[in-house]
Amino acid sequence: MTVPRSRASARELVRRITRDHGFVSPERLEQLETFDPELRRDIEEALLTKDMLIGSSVLTLATNLYTSKARFVFELLQNADDNTYHGAKASGDAPYVSFHVHPGRIIVECNEDGFTDKNLAAICAIGKSSKTGAQGYIGEKGIGFKSVFMVASRVHIQSGMLSFSFRHRSGDSGMGMISPLWEETGVNDEVPLPFTRFTLDLHEDGDPEQLAKTRQSIQAQFEDLQETLLLFMKNLRNIHVVFYNEQSQQKSSVTYSIQRPRDTYAILKKARATNGVTKEDVRRFHITKHNGTDLAKNENRTYSALEETTRAYSKSQIILAFPLTEFDVPIVEPQDLFVFLPVRPVGFNFLIQADFVTDANRQDVVQDSLRNLGLVQAVADAFIKAILQFCEHGSLRFQWMRYLPKRKDQPNMKWRGLWLNLVQEIESRLKKTALFYDRHNSRRRLLTDLRNPKEDIVDEKGDPLFEEDAPGKLISCQYINSDLSTLTDYGLRWCTTTDVLEWVGQDLRRGVSSRMKSSATPESWHSKVAQLLNYFFDKKSHVCADLKRLEMIPANNGAWVSSQQTSVYFHTINTLKIPSNIDLRLIMRDVVNPDRLKLFKNLGVKIASVDMIRKSILRFYLENREPDLVTSVKHLGFLFSTHEDPERMREFEEYAELKLLDQNERLSSPSDNQMYISNADSYGAWELFRCKPDQNAAGFPTRFLHQEYFVNTLAETEEESWVDWLYDSVGVRRYVEFGPDKHGMEALNYILTYRPEKFLGAFHEFFLRDPTSARSTKVDPSTAILCRGGRKIPLTDTYFPTNDYMARTEKFLGQEVFFPWLQLEFQNDSNNVPPSWKSLLDILKIPVDHTDIDFALVMLKYLVAAFNSGASAVNTTKLFELYDYIQERCWGSENLADEIQKIRVFFSATPYVYIPGPKLIWTVPELCVWDAPQDLATKYVLKSLYGECFCKRGCECPYFPRFFMETLGIRTSCSWEDYVAELEELKDNECDNIDTITGIYEAIDALRTADIDEATLRETFETEALIYASVDDQTSWYKPSQCVWSKSARLRGRVSLDEEYERLEGLFTRVLGVKQVDLQMAIDELKQTASRPSSSVPEVKESIWTVNSLLVNEASPPSPSGIMESSIFPIHYPSGGVKCLPVQTEFFIVDREPLKKSFMSKVKLLDFSLKEVNDLRLFLDWLGFQNRYLSCCTKEVTSFPGQGATLILTPSLQIRHKAYAFLRIACHFGSPRTSPQKEVHRLYKALQNAKIFATDGVSSNLQVSQDGELHQVQSTRTTLHIDEHDSALHAYIPRKRDDQQYVFTNKLARTLFQWMMTNPTTQIQDGIEKDGVDATKNILLTPYSKLSEVLEDNGIADIDVENTDELLIEPEPQSEPVPLQTLMAISIEGIRNLDISDANDNTRDGIFTPTSGADNVCSTTASNNAGSYLSVRPLSSNRSSLARSPAPSFEPPTPARDGITHHLYVETLSRVIAAGRRASIPVHGGANIRQLPGSINDAADLGLCSASRVERDCKVGAAGELYVFELLSHLYGGQGLPLFSRANWQSTIRKYVIVHPEYADMETWRGRETSDITYLDVQGTLTDELINKGYLARDLWEGKRPSYFIEVKTTTSSCDTPFYMSKAQYQHMQDNTSWPNNANGNIYVVFRVYYLGQDTMDLEIYVDPEALRRTGRLKFRSELWSIVPATD
Repeated sequence: MTVPRSRASARELVRRITRDHGFVSPERLEQLETFDPELRRDIEEALLTKDMLIGSSVLTLATNLYTSKARFVFELLQNADDNTYHGAKASGDAPYVSFHVHPGRIIVECNEDGFTDKNLAAICAIGKSSKTGAQGYIGEKGIGFKSVFMVASRVHIQSGMLSFSFRHRSGDSGMGMISPLWEETGVNDEVPLPFTRFTLDLHEDGDPEQLAKTRQSIQAQFEDLQETLLLFMKNLRNIHVVFYNEQSQQKSSVTYSIQRPRDTYAILKKARATNGVTKEDVRRFHITKHNGTDLAKNENRTYSALEETTRAYSKSQIILAFPLTEFDVPIVEPQDLFVFLPVRPVGFNFLIQADFVTDANRQDVVQDSLRNLGLVQAVADAFIKAILQFCEHGSLRFQWMRYLPKRKDQPNMKWRGLWLNLVQEIESRLKKTALFYDRHNSRRRLLTDLRNPKEDIVDEKGDPLFEEDAPGKLISCQYINSDLSTLTDYGLRWCTTTDVLEWVGQDLRRGVSSRMKSSATPESWHSKVAQLLNYFFDKKSHVCADLKRLEMIPANNGAWVSSQQTSVYFHTINTLKIPSNIDLRLIMRDVVNPDRLKLFKNLGVKIASVDMIRKSILRFYLENREPDLVTSVKHLGFLFSTHEDPERMREFEEYAELKLLDQNERLSSPSDNQMYISNADSYGAWELFRCKPDQNAAGFPTRFLHQEYFVNTLAETEEESWVDWLYDSVGVRRYVEFGPDKHGMEALNYILTYRPEKFLGAFHEFFLRDPTSARSTKVDPSTAILCRGGRKIPLTDTYFPTNDYMARTEKFLGQEVFFPWLQLEFQNDSNNVPPSWKSLLDILKIPVDHTDIDFALVMLKYLVAAFNSGASAVNTTKLFELYDYIQERCWGSENLADEIQKIRVFFSATPYVYIPGPKLIWTVPELCVWDAPQDLATKYVLKSLYGECFCKRGCECPYFPRFFMETLGIRTSCSWEDYVAELEELKDNECDNIDTITGIYEAIDALRTADIDEATLRETFETEALIYASVDDQTSWYKPSQCVWSKSARLRGRVSLDEEYERLEGLFTRVLGVKQVDLQMAIDELKQTASRPSSSVPEVKESIWTVNSLLVNEASPPSPSGIMESSIFPIHYPSGGVKCLPVQTEFFIVDREPLKKSFMSKVKLLDFSLKEVNDLRLFLDWLGFQNRYLSCCTKEVTSFPGQGATLILTPSLQIRHKAYAFLRIACHFGSPRTSPQKEVHRLYKALQNAKIFATDGVSSNLQVSQDGELHQVQSTRTTLHIDEHDSALHAYIPRKRDDQQYVFTNKLARTLFQWMMTNPTTQIQDGIEKDGVDATKNILLTPYSKLSEVLEDNGIADIDVENTDELLIEPEPQSEPVPLQTLMAISIEGIRNLDISDANDNTRDGIFTPTSGADNVCSTTASNNAGSYLSVRPLSSNRSSLARSPAPSFEPPTPARDGITHHLYVETLSRVIAAGRRASIPVHGGANIRQLPGSINDAADLGLCSASRVERDCKVGAAGELYVFELLSHLYGGQGLPLFSRANWQSTIRKYVIVHPEYADMETWRGRETSDITYLDVQGTLTDELINKGYLARDLWEGKRPSYFIEVKTTTSSCDTPFYMSKAQYQHMQDNTSWPNNANGNIYVVFRVYYLGQDTMDLEIYVDPEALRRTGRLKFRSELWSIVPATD
């Protein structure tokens, strides 16, 4: 095979074939027409006769062509797949074929290797192909490629050097289909290899109806294409179909592609592009290939001799494709059967590709074909092969059965013929192949070997109750129930009782690994198992006997036994627990589960008798066995609980042999040793003799019955009976026996020593029993005895509690403050000491009587002690009351002087004067003073400290100062010596509290002159340096001679006092002698400092600060010329050094920190930080340095390369709507762009055409010039770029939302104003006035409705230029945002993606209702050839911030007059008007034609082609509103609704219909838009009509006069097309609903106009759509929010 290498050889090859066929082209015959017409007819007839004689096959083809069922698109696809693609693959290109479908032609292109001479010969023959009969797909017999002539009259083929065509029309002989005609093409039209192009010129002659059907057939064939076709293509990887309109403009396209990451996996993609919007669908498939063998012949094919000999037909490849999700989960849905091309779905959930024999029309396979029966066997084998591949996948091994045919859903009666055979073959192979996993997942198993567990043999987690030995029978738990249900149809069986018995036996034989025997097994598991086995006993299963033989009863000794081996008893009897350690075999004691107990009963466990148990217990002790404590308690408890049982045999009772355990677990018999019960008796043996480690009491040696006998035993009996039984029957001692023996004395000594809290009570009891012995007992008076509160106090310092004295301590101390009351174990309710106790107190030398003052001072002692100990219960109120009590008793005493002296001695000896404050302080009277101006460090000022301590009158209370000054003798006030001592104390303590120190100075200043020795005071201040002041943030103490007095200046080496002590000028200057300074002194000091060679930079800076501080109060400072030549400016060099230089040096002043960081290493800077510069502003302005600030000297140079920018349509970021306002600002400030006058309009046009683009491509450089050298750095901050392009202002801002807002609010105003003030020719800027920048910024941030007011507020003058800005109606704020999940979706053809900046900004509140039938394109890309732009501007210093911009709205552009008046749109409006006047309100629920197409479908035919999508939407919406307006205006025979006029039409887009002559005089609606049409039904006319037509309930609305809010939604398509509602409309709809039965006076209605301007234009009405939404009649989706009518 060769490919023609030249045009000449290619032309000769084509012409040779033509000559061989004896074919003459029509063009040659046309040439004969001019020479001899008769000769032409003779030749044509001869040629036709020749064709008929020699071309019967051709004639047959020509005859059958137009009745054939062949599909030419699939024939071309199969031909393309059969091609070779060596060249494309070598260059890395995927093999593809593309179809460009035009109204009159189809262009097919393919990157195959190109036509060879053999290919050309084959295509020019009948019934020949480069394929053989056994090679797979061959088209319909005799048709193949020739099927293209079903739709085309001419096919032009270009491949490499070849360029030829075939021509054939209906009625021709057919030779034109096989006789190529050479086609000359230009050099530029040559097709380079690898590439081939077919151009099909479609039939244009013939019956119009037949031509229309042909066009529909073409469309249908392309629509029938599926991406799954690529799964079974050998070579093709991409199929591309493009549709064009009459103007050769692309309407839509579809691209099918396939990726094969691995041999068994394919990814299909279908990308459909319509109106610039691309939607991509992705499908994934697992691919399995299998070769079928031993196949019969295909009856529809003819085989060569070689194929017959080699039986090539007996082999064929089977391909199965299984759909998957991206997470490899099976997709279960019917798939197609393919015979190289799609045939139809046959019921399987996977695609089948096989070389089946099909019927004549390829709509189905032949059911009784032997070949097909063999292929079914091969498909079943391929399916099993696929499953084996799935078994290698982690998750699909447990999910593949979802591809199995559903036997329940499709029983055998539905699976018929060939496909029933396939289902049976699959089922047969499933049973024979190990494809399934058990719980161990170790290897694959046969389905017949596995069992599906029921719920009663798995636990709550779904795991089996018993662990199986490998291999197990239970199918893996990773199969879900629905999949197991499918497998059940294919032979999966349930578990049996025999399986359960086997698993129980296996578990018991595992020993320590047994789940039943494990202590860690949860009780829920035991319950589940017991319920399962009990079920077998309840049903008398055959396995019950086998179960009883199993050792599955847990005994109390840890063994597992069977009731067939030994007698086993339950561990309780009549709810009593049977003690352990007796000679009966019991079940395990912790088994209380009722299900298990029932199981044990079924297994043969018995119940023991009471006597049997008691005898066993007593035998235990008769045999001298020693029980442990737990056993003894249980034995004793059981004996007690059954000792009155009438059935027990009393003659066997032997309690005397019982042995009990004491508190130390020593075993003994109560009858042989004294044993007590520990009880709560205050003076019982336990309380007196028990061990008290906290008191170092080791305990007195006594035996007590162990407490364990009293813990759980009594839970079921009366406690007294238990204790009495121990006393009376067992022999435990009831009381402690005291006597005069040694044991008794040791006991009393033990109590005195180790139990002092019991001493008084015990001694008192002893005294009552034996007074004589008690009196003879000698107790030391200094013995510390326990008092209340747990403290021990000597006997002589204690007090017996009586009511009178206790009432005093209660009043002044409270209950929590310790007082040495004796600790008694009884309550004395008398004011006197009981007689028996009084005698005892005399014996113990404890005093009884006290004076009031003495007792009060003792109370004060213990109260202060309580304060010092940090007791939480004490408070100053009690203390002050006690002070007051002492004062009262003192001044009421007859011996006043003695009492005062006693009190002063008491207070002076110990600090008992309380000092209020955060810390607890007690002091003596000598360190206090009554009054002072402030708190002191050397004295406590009681008046200020106490405040209202005593009473509400505070320090004004007459008793308050009297107690401190008269009773305690505290001084009244301070002297100047006290204040000097205070200053010395503050200085020594390094006090830095200026307020405190200032207070002392003020106190001295406030003293009378007569009270001060000024000379001594001045001398002391000078000697001790007692003036506290701050210098350079450093504080210290200075002498008066070191200080100066100045209003704001600082002199080097001198301390200025005026800032800190402004009000004390008289004290410091008159009394202490501090001198004053002025500005000229500071200036002279600065000059002197600069002139001194030894002066350092910090010293110069200090002098500068001094001058700066004095400038504050100077209204007319002197000229700075005297110091400008001095080296007073500290200059920081790029190298890092700092030097003081004169003013002639070029330097910059830092006023922006980022600029400082950028240029510090490049230029000289004034060596002050940003904060210091701000503080030195007066000094720098005085010197006239305003033009040296770094921000003023820095230029920002921005550039934009012209690519990668996206047009922003967000209204809130537009400036063109405010162009007139910006023009006024430019004129007001004398912009060079406004002179001469004609330039004003040029500037206006540029502003009106302004566009905002988003890009990340703007770059910025910062430049400064110093000493003639330009320094430049790259800026990293968010910036923007502005230039003028094609009479339009272009602004480029960042893409990020936050950066956009920053630039828009902080940088755009200055940059825009600078651009307006820049001469467009010279690029020189005029002065940039701050007022101009401010005015520009105010306009940018102002709503459109307030622009005039802002211009007036900024004093911007009017101009003689007409305002032609487009009108933008802003949205009204919505009171409450609608949650996205509740947003509805009335889906008409609306605008999607109104703003690319934020997908959540769905705004249209009160602007307009878009009604377009296509998506709105809201972003455009900047021109790629725009070039690179450069702009230079001073760096902005605007740092103001702005809150986030409101949600962007979308403004309908004002229609261009030429577009609106287009005659097609006017004709559409005429049809709308006529239709509206004929129409009436339809009956609710009546038939409609919403699904029928109209006669006009193209937007151009309706006159809707506009410059923008928005304008088209507005035209559609306005036309729909016109239709409704005309309908309502002409109801009832043309009378219309009462009082209905154009005033009711309140839509902002109604202006689009003024192009119609009947509405030319209608004005634009400029009011607030609440809905498209509003109407107050004052006469009830519209309401009655809607009632009669079934829209409104008569019982609810009859007689009502509601207001109607009518929203019109319009489409050129069907009624079912989704339409959209804005937030405001949605809220309005909800606010005006009558749901459920609320006639609130307002009715919201949607009039749905569809098939606009077409013959079938009609109307659907949705009254109260909120109610329809709630009842499900309207479906709401949240996609900017679309709504569709609900379908059943």
